[in-house]
Amino acid sequence: MRRGEHGESERFARRGAWRRYIVASVVSGVAVAVAVTHVLAPDLKIDNVTVALLVVAVVPWLRDLLNSIELPGGFRVEFKAVEQRIEAAERIADAALVGSGDDGPETDDPTALADVRRLAAEYLEVRRSMASGSARTQRMSGIFARLVRTTQRLADPDLDGWLTSPDGGLRLAAYARLYAVPVPDALTLLAEAVVKEPLAFNQYWGIRALDKVVDAVGVEDVPPGVVRRLEDCRPRGSDRVALLRRLITKLHGLR
Repeated sequence: MRRGEHGESERFARRGAWRRYIVASVVSGVAVAVAVTHVLAPDLKIDNVTVALLVVAVVPWLRDLLNSIELPGGFRVEFKAVEQRIEAAERIADAALVGSGDDGPETDDPTALADVRRLAAEYLEVRRSMASGSARTQRMSGIFARLVRTTQRLADPDLDGWLTSPDGGLRLAAYARLYAVPVPDALTLLAEAVVKEPLAFNQYWGIRALDKVVDAVGVEDVPPGVVRRLEDCRPRGSDRVALLRRLITKLHGLR
């Protein structure tokens, strides 16, 4: 190996090691935070929805960690089993979040629409009144969880209107509904909304909803135009980049 190639390999290895350290530190930090919270406030109720949101948020980081330490020559077999367990945990967390609707989907509760609008307004108020940070994200995550439950009480929500609305709270309501109840016919409009979404929190959950709608449609039936639009999307947050990269990989049939 020439000196330049050797130096490049060392730099790549150092970057990989640093990346693994950062990801592992973040995951460990989350675990420590949960433990400290339990010690300081043992009576604090952490329900299934809270745990589900935590798992759903952490799984992309774990995937990143696994991908970064994959090595040739058989090691993939060992990590595959771990990855399968992570995927199983993600499915369980997803079921806890989506399955937490009060009466299940499509009950057509007459008060549900008013509740959706109230939660949408609360979301915007939290964004306006709180500084960016973990406390605000936690509040917004709680609102999203309630939107998942509440939108399932509507038999026929106005998804087209919500997805194209200038109201970020209603767009989040659309993502929550499609996350819980993927509708194949919403694919193109959802993809367009996600690509144009200006709010980072919204875009994160929009991508997750889009992943579920793609599964409902079937990868082979996703229009090429939708794939191109997603490929042209350039999110700035690392969590959204990882989710979108995973979705595009799925669309190309590489996993």
